[in-house]
Amino acid sequence: MHPYFLLVPLTLLLLPAPGFAQSERHPTDAEIVELLHEMQQAIPQLMETGIYSDRRSPEERQQRDTFAEAWSEVDATISPFLGDWVAIEENVAIFPTLTPGEVCIIDSYLDISDFYLGRVIDGNLSTDINLTFVLNSDFLVSTFVYDDQPGHYEYANPRPVQDPATSSYYSEYHPNIVEQFQQAGCWVEIPETK
Repeated sequence: MHPYFLLVPLTLLLLPAPGFAQSERHPTDAEIVELLHEMQQAIPQLMETGIYSDRRSPEERQQRDTFAEAWSEVDATISPFLGDWVAIEENVAIFPTLTPGEVCIIDSYLDISDFYLGRVIDGNLSTDINLTFVLNSDFLVSTFVYDDQPGHYEYANPRPVQDPATSSYYSEYHPNIVEQFQQAGCWVEIPETK
């Protein structure tokens, strides 16, 4: 068995899940540089595991790309972040808003979901819960600080976003997410551009 598979269960236990913990602060620029360097070193091993294999259908890929491209005409700063990014047992769905530079985020881990807002600052997505998302290679890297230790977690292969209001999962188990989503003015449609 590859040694990485032995680390995955331990890593999952150590990673803070949405709703359980909040990053103490945003990582500094220097910490982000170091975390991205660590991630770059780990990419070959991550890819070997198959965990980040692209399992999207061509239609899902095209649908997400069309959505991001359409929103790039409205707000080019947020468009690269848009989509439902996946990891091992977690996904981060990033939706546009009509407020320049702002997005809505639904973070789901197993049966737990959180809703929070983010704003693109200097090319990175900074959230109101002290996470900073950085695009690097084909990954969306979540950077954070817990117990004064910077850390990172990777997502990849964004799928099209789904409206939580039409999802039986969110309607039944997380109606608060649907309510927060609607109150924040989040969008799931392709914008009409002139």
